[in-house]
Amino acid sequence: MCTAANYTAKDHYFGRNLDLEYSYREAVTVTPRNFPFEFRKVPPLKTHHAMIGMATVAEGYPALRS
Repeated sequence: MCTAANYTAKDHYFGRNLDLEYSYREAVTVTPRNFPFEFRKVPPLKTHHAMIGMATVAEGYPALRS
């Protein structure tokens, strides 16, 4: 089961957890604004907001949990 929180005021905040009992060595990770995301089947994402969340970093790329 997941828990999610959504807060909108001046800014928008969203958080969610995935209650698993297996660790992928995830840690709190900050992804800077406009960090270049390269994908295999869609064009690169070059502009986006900064993100903070739980992620596993693999080969320099954060695998963010939703």
